[in-house]
Amino acid sequence: MGWDTKRSYPVDASRTVTVRATVGQKARWTAAARRMGKQSAGSFVSWAADMAIAFLETWERANLEHADQINPPGSGL
Repeated sequence: MGWDTKRSYPVDASRTVTVRATVGQKARWTAAARRMGKQSAGSFVSWAADMAIAFLETWERANLEHADQINPPGSGL
């Protein structure tokens, strides 16, 4: 690796994932990776997938907390 690059995946990563994309998607992912200082479109897609999972988990947790506030456990609803 060059002086200005850094690993874009965890040291313990042992799997490779193949993603099919359109020409437009690949171009947008490559541009986004460049803006973020990432090595490749793949590193951007990996980061984006991790962020999507984190957002989904946070949303689900908040949704369950809200449901519990509206209908507390034991309220019979």
